[in-house]
Order: sequence, then C-alpha cells, then structure tokens
Amino acid sequence: MTSKKNKSEKPNWLKIKKDNNHKNKFDPQRAFYKLKTWWPLSKVSGKIFLIYFIIVLFGGFLLCIPGIVINNDLNGFDFRWDYLTGIFTASSAFSDTGVNIIDPSHDYSFWGQLILLILIEMGGIGVLTLKIILFVSINKKISLNDTIVAQSERGNDVKSSTIELIKDGFIFLTFVQLLAAGVLFFLFFFSDPATQSLNGTELNVVSPYHNFIKSIWFAIFHSTSAINNAGFDLLSTSSLQPYNIEGHQAYAIQIVFLLEWVIGGLGYPTFHDIKRKIKARRVGQKVRLSLFTKLNFWVYSSLAIVGPLLVFASEYLNQANSLIYNYYTYEVDQLTQMPINVTITGAKPGYAVAMDIIFNTTACRNAGFSTVPINDFNASSKVILSSLMFIGSAPSSTAGGIRTTTFAIILLSTWAIVRNKSYTSAFKKVIPAETVRRSFSVFFISVFILAIVIILIYFDSNAYLTPSIDNELVQNQGDASIVQILTLITSAYGTVGMNPFIQVQMYNFGVLTKLLVILCMFLGQLGISNTLLAFIKPSKKTNFKYLEEDVTIG
Repeated sequence: MTSKKNKSEKPNWLKIKKDNNHKNKFDPQRAFYKLKTWWPLSKVSGKIFLIYFIIVLFGGFLLCIPGIVINNDLNGFDFRWDYLTGIFTASSAFSDTGVNIIDPSHDYSFWGQLILLILIEMGGIGVLTLKIILFVSINKKISLNDTIVAQSERGNDVKSSTIELIKDGFIFLTFVQLLAAGVLFFLFFFSDPATQSLNGTELNVVSPYHNFIKSIWFAIFHSTSAINNAGFDLLSTSSLQPYNIEGHQAYAIQIVFLLEWVIGGLGYPTFHDIKRKIKARRVGQKVRLSLFTKLNFWVYSSLAIVGPLLVFASEYLNQANSLIYNYYTYEVDQLTQMPINVTITGAKPGYAVAMDIIFNTTACRNAGFSTVPINDFNASSKVILSSLMFIGSAPSSTAGGIRTTTFAIILLSTWAIVRNKSYTSAFKKVIPAETVRRSFSVFFISVFILAIVIILIYFDSNAYLTPSIDNELVQNQGDASIVQILTLITSAYGTVGMNPFIQVQMYNFGVLTKLLVILCMFLGQLGISNTLLAFIKPSKKTNFKYLEEDVTIG
C-alpha cells in the first residue's frame, strides 16, 4: 500500500531551482570571508606595513611638487615631479635614515623641509604611537586592537603596560628634544661654520650664524633629526663637517647631537624601566630592570667601546697614510667627481683624531651625522662601521638594524651551545627557545637579503661604478666600490645614513639600485620580524607532527 504524498513536499526539480537561486544571491558574510582569505597581510603587522607604505607613497608625492622642490643651479638636476626621487627621500625621512639623492639644505623650500620634519617625527615616534598619545591627551578610550598594534610598533610583551610605556617614552623623548633644541639655538647662533675645506673646496654651507630666525629653525629641525636618529641636516651637502674644520670646530654642537642619538637609540622599554626604578627607589622599594633593558645596555655599551677601539687600531696601523690621523688636500676628478691626487699635509692633534673617531663611529650605530667624509676611513674601518650599522640599536627605538637584543641573543645562544647547555640564559633568566629561533632567523634573513641586494646593485650600476675614457678604466674601479656598496646598504638597513657616494653618483644610479636601497630602508625601519609577520597569517593547528631524524652537521 502506497503512502499518501505530503502536500508541503516539493518536486526535486523545484528544489534544485531554489538552491541555484540561493547560490546566486550575494552573501556579505561569504564575500567578507573570501576577501579575508585573499588579503595577503596579517592583522597586526600587516596594518603597520600598510600604513607605512601609504605614508611613503604620499610623502614621495608631496616631495616632488614644484615649489616644494627648488630647482637650483647647485646640483644641475631638476627634481620637480621626479616621483622616484620623492619616494626615495620620503622613505629616507620616514625610516629616519638620512641617505639622500636630493640635498635638503638647498633643494627644498621651507615647506619641503617641514614635510621632512613631519616624516622624521612620525617615523621616529611611530604612527600608531602618535595615535595613542593623541587619545590619551583627550581622555579617549583606547581599543584593545590599537593597543596590540601599538605594542607591535613600539611596545613590549606585556599588553597591560604598553600604554604607560609609550606615554613614558614619548614624554621623555619630547623633553630631551625640546631641551636640546634650546641649547642648539644658542650654539648655532654663536658658532661660525667653515665655508671652505682646508684645500679651498666650497662646502656650500647654509649658515645660521648670527641669524635669529634661521637659528631657531635649525635648532628645531636638527634636534628632531638627532633624537630620532634621522641623519638629515640643513647645513650643507657634507653633514656637520663645516663644524669640524680647523679653526671652526664646534665640539659642543657635536656633543649635543651625540647625546641625543644615544638617548633616542635606547628604546621605549628602557625609558619605562628607568622610570619604574626611580619611582620604586623613592618609596624604598626594589624593582629589577627587565631582561630587555639589561641586554640592551650590555650590548650598546660594549659596542660603544669596542667599535671606536677597532677603528682606532685599523687607522693606526696605517697612520702615515690615514686620512683620519692627518690633514690632506685633494683635487676633484671631472669625470667621477671623486677626490684624486690626495696629499698628506700634516698630522692632526690627538684630541681631534679621538673626537672624529668617537663621533663618527658612534654615529654609525644609528644616527648618520658625520664630521669627516665616510670615505676618509680606510676599507677595513668601513667594514667595521658597516658591521656596527648592521647591528644597529635597540628594538622599539628610533634606530634600525637587526637590533642590539637580537645580536645579544645570538651571542648568548652560541655561547650556550659551546658550553653544551640545552637552553639560553642571561642574568639568571632563561630566554624562550622561540625567541632564540627568531633571533637567528632575523640574522640570517638579513644577511641573505643584504648579500643579494649588494650583488644586484653591482650588476645594475656597474657601468657607472667603472667609468672609462677611451676604453681605459679610471680611478673609481668597480671592484673597489664593493666596500662602498656594502657601506651604503648596511647604512640603509641600519637606518644610519652614512653615504659613501656623492649626490651625482646617487642620481645616476639605476632605477633598480634606488628601489633596492628604498627596500633596505623600509626593512630597517619596520624590522625583519614585523615585515615577515605582515605576510604570515596564523597557521591552522594540527594534531600531529612528523617523525624526527637527526642530521650530521659541521
């Protein structure tokens, strides 16, 4: 006996038609899920990466507008609507690097210099940090998402103290910046920079000497540049060298700059720790400094001593021909615009040699200001300086490089392996294995990227690095420029700004070379960890793993 058909039941062909109609309808939830799956950037680091990228593109546009760029006769180049040069300059300013194609002291109007100042401040303090500070100042509630992003940009591992840490760091750095600006105003106003080198070469100086308005602007700009380790200056095409010519030495200016970039390179967590320590001592309590602060101080102070000593030794071994130990004269090659026929004229005083090495070796850690041409150092010294630039300064600071704590963990982990220990420890604390693995990853990825970049730059710009007249090679040999390329790239990656190439060379480099330098500056500012995490989304957890098998190593 057959059962009676239910009236509510529909034929199968109607069901199929209904399903197809439902499938063709727009489902916002499904579309959002597909977009989220397709979007290549992660939630936290990806947001920082995207913000930085947009700022550089927009800043590059502003810095190539006629009126912002002044077409002067000093360099012979027209940078108006040169978008690649604009992006290069914006990247250098926002990453607080200081490597330049364009000369800020002559090629930008006041408004161009002001844009540079804003980019330097945003890059040094941090875009998300500025947002947090704004919200705190108007008593607006800060979301957990903003806290996490700011923590990744300038914070530490504890979310509950991130806001306080950022606030402490911002207040302290702003205080130092304003105090230094006040001191620099008087120093700029009463210090007369040299307008010529010892052999009579024009230094193209924009002097603030006895100029009230210009001294104020110079004080504000250079204090901002120094505290943020930017390396930008408005003085000349030769950084602070006019204040280091015999008879015009302004060591007080150099010391203020040095103190500013050292403070700026210590990092927000260090400022927060110091404040906690001072507050605890006032009420009779004891608070231990964090492992971050201890490692940071240990590496920073060690390199501040070892770096200058190594450069002293390198230059001393060839003291008779050292351009650091001696005064000299030279001629300018019309083809390469490089110094030729260098002649030693006499020995420098011991205090001048000491100050030149200490200032410039310390500056190569993160600052980029120089009081002698970087090419005055011999090849061995430049390799030492490049190593220091590669290491850089503290995380969560205004500096770049692989960072001091990464370098410390690598050394400690290597020492633990030598001692046959199964863990890495420092100051009676065990460093997590995941942190150790990431430190080695940052180091080897950085070395790999810089090696590839150096090779590509040599391929791209080799024709210019090896100029010739009637098929005869001249002095600036391409092979000799490898050390200069190494110095440039580590300077860009360490956001230092010590550039061994002159403006005409930078302008004539290939497009690929300029893009690679921009990439290195961007990586140095954002950091390898944040850059990698920007493209890495959380992986799905699995309930299994593969079997282990040992491999013999060297």
